[in-house]
Amino acid sequence: MARVKRYHFPGSFYHVMARGVNAHNIFFSEWDRYRLLFLMQEGVERYGHQIHAFCFMNNHIHLLIQVGEISLSKIMQNLTSRYAQSVNARYSRVGHLFQGRFKAILIEEGFYFKKLLRYIHMNPVRANIISDPGDHIWSSHGAYMNRKKIGWLVTDFGLSHFGKKRDESVRNYSAYVATQESAEELKELRGSFKDGQFLGSNDFLDSIKKSELAQINIKLPLKVLLNAVCETLEIQEEYVISSSQSAKASFARGLFSWMASRIQDTVIKEIASLINRDASTVSGLISRFYDKNKDLSTVQELEKKIREKTDHLTVLQL
Repeated sequence: MARVKRYHFPGSFYHVMARGVNAHNIFFSEWDRYRLLFLMQEGVERYGHQIHAFCFMNNHIHLLIQVGEISLSKIMQNLTSRYAQSVNARYSRVGHLFQGRFKAILIEEGFYFKKLLRYIHMNPVRANIISDPGDHIWSSHGAYMNRKKIGWLVTDFGLSHFGKKRDESVRNYSAYVATQESAEELKELRGSFKDGQFLGSNDFLDSIKKSELAQINIKLPLKVLLNAVCETLEIQEEYVISSSQSAKASFARGLFSWMASRIQDTVIKEIASLINRDASTVSGLISRFYDKNKDLSTVQELEKKIREKTDHLTVLQL
């Protein structure tokens, strides 16, 4: 199946994380960190996006980005590939530096911007590297505290969430960051990265689905879809992925594969891997299921029930 162009929504905010391959370090000296800062500045100048926050850890980075006309994929591909090339050349290393593709979560600014500022800037504190975020120089916290100036970093927008005047907003921001995050808040922010989910209200997701600005690729994780199919049909997942040829298992396998094949950006080999089949078998399974059931109202009703179970778990592909 051909890959569909990924969705781009100008003006949106994203929480981005890029991690080192196998959790290995991506920084080996201060020069590396300064190099990445320089590339971030170049990217802002070239692509016109805004960076509202960042934090460099030893083996990963966090960014809070607001995109403009250029897609996040192009922005991050430029940043990570150029940085990896610099590091590989400097240290005569070969191979990948980053673990696969960056992760990015589309956020509803009004709900989560403040929370993410704190979450990003408190990373080294939670990692027990330091006790005060102000002691970590490789983040944007110091700029929010008026302790340093980073010309390409946007802090006014973030501070506007804490007050109208600069001094007042800095004090309120400082107090907010110093307030410990609740376990529920941390679970929500961390949990969103497991499947790349959006962070926002149901109305927020609905507004994106209905947007006429671009074709939207809303993807449902295949594991989530398989669980929903099994729950709806009241069948154990192990029977669906087993070699069982029972009518119920075969129908569940066909329904899952057919629904999965219609999700944008999903390829047959991903479906095959999940249900322990080869790609050619799955391709035939989908064709047979469609030919046999395309006009059945019962299948349409089942699909509706499954969609209702999974709507809130959809993933916006960035």
